[in-house]
Amino acid sequence: MRHPLRGTWLTLLFIPLVVLGITSSRVAAQATVSLRVQVIYAANEPGGVDSRLGGLAGDLQRTFRYSMYQLLDAPQESVALNQGWRAALPGDRWLDIVPTAIQAGQYSLTVRVLSPGGQALVNTAVRLRRGASVLVGGPTHQRGVLIIAISVPQ
Repeated sequence: MRHPLRGTWLTLLFIPLVVLGITSSRVAAQATVSLRVQVIYAANEPGGVDSRLGGLAGDLQRTFRYSMYQLLDAPQESVALNQGWRAALPGDRWLDIVPTAIQAGQYSLTVRVLSPGGQALVNTAVRLRRGASVLVGGPTHQRGVLIIAISVPQ
């Protein structure tokens, strides 16, 4: 005859471990990243630098060497870790950003620019710290290119 408490200790030890695992997964899944994106049109044509670009203007000029930078859009969103965020880009294209990790104050993101047909025109992984920006050179647009500036605001 089997004792009624046999295996109970194992069950009682196992249940808290499962609950802890579920709780840890939920906390990680609920972590969110606030993203700010600036969609910039850059070309070698008159126009100078859009004043709305602020301190980013110097970085753009040092990195890309165009004569004109115009801010087209500046969407912001809070995105759950490992969840995607999609924003419309000119030319029926899409920007997809997925925050993949937060570690030691650094945010890891997967960034893709998709064509109207869904093909990846840009597919990269970036890391940045809160308050910093990363510039991603994008596809051609009109007589220049799109540049995507991504930041995690402080």
